[in-house]
Amino acid sequence: MYFGSVRFFKHVIVCVTILLIIVPTVFCFILGSKASKLENENGELKSEITDLRLSGHQSRYEADELYEIYKENLENKDDFLKLVYRDSPELYRNAVGIEEALPTVSTSALTAAPVTDESADNSGSVGIEDEPEEALADDAPSYEQLYPDLYAELPENIIYNDDMDYVYLTFDDGPSKYTQSILDYLDKYDIKATFFVVPDGSEESSKRLQSIAKAGHTIGIHTATHEYNKIYESVESYLEDFKTAYDRVYEATGVKCKLFRFPGGSINDYNTEIRDDLIAEMTRRGFIYFDWNVDTSDAMGATWTEMYNNVRTQTIDKNRAVILMHDYNGGYNTILVLEDIIKWIIGNGQRTFHIGQLSEFVKPVQF
Repeated sequence: MYFGSVRFFKHVIVCVTILLIIVPTVFCFILGSKASKLENENGELKSEITDLRLSGHQSRYEADELYEIYKENLENKDDFLKLVYRDSPELYRNAVGIEEALPTVSTSALTAAPVTDESADNSGSVGIEDEPEEALADDAPSYEQLYPDLYAELPENIIYNDDMDYVYLTFDDGPSKYTQSILDYLDKYDIKATFFVVPDGSEESSKRLQSIAKAGHTIGIHTATHEYNKIYESVESYLEDFKTAYDRVYEATGVKCKLFRFPGGSINDYNTEIRDDLIAEMTRRGFIYFDWNVDTSDAMGATWTEMYNNVRTQTIDKNRAVILMHDYNGGYNTILVLEDIIKWIIGNGQRTFHIGQLSEFVKPVQF
């Protein structure tokens, strides 16, 4: 009789022992694999958050907090990225590897916000069309009446350049005592760049602006005072500062600037209350703002090595890169590293980059 025999109990003991060994082993293997996968994916997310910091977004998006929310639920990784990059479609496309078709933009869209109405018929008319123009004018903010000549002169239709694999060097806060050194390096390699300037109205500043313009570089407005609390106090105060800088550039060079860069970028801790209205008003006037997606951190006191590595690591995987450097606040380290950065861009051995200057025909990189 097998059941109940000594042999039966021996077999039972052997089977139980095997199960006690195999089941935990398999279970541990499965958990280990899942943990490894989670660790790898968490690492990818953490890397993307680091890239986000390097682009200057950490205060806006609170990346660490978002990471903690999503790290245990990685099937929502795409949701995480959309949330993190919700105001930066360009960065989101880079993060998920989506290539974008080059759009055609009509400058008519720059003069008014788009209007949608579900009651519109197929003829293209919309409900707001029946509203008297006088009523619309009465509802318009008072700052729209300021500086009636402060508008950008843009072509009727803008077709963005095909600028895949382009790198744009931009220099903020000049002109300064470092401007000529920057111009010399750019001239040495026959490179055109973009200067977002802070003209102080002095004779020396005007001469440096003239040197930039004569060399064929793009001049954009940055600010007249660089006093954030004053500039971002209201839309009116920003327009006043912008008009001052605009006039100084025009008087020195004859250039009517079309591009600008917000002090601190379009998203910063100072413009929270007026940001949307300010962007809408500057866009209505036809001006185009550029942020950046590569930050050398020179204004933060980065060393030569840190600046060089920041450009390398942040640029190499970008479809196109707008690099933030500083004419004045970067200090002498920017001058020391500039030539080496240029050499890496044009001969890095990994990708073939082209260096260009920003214009209205370059699709803006915006936060």
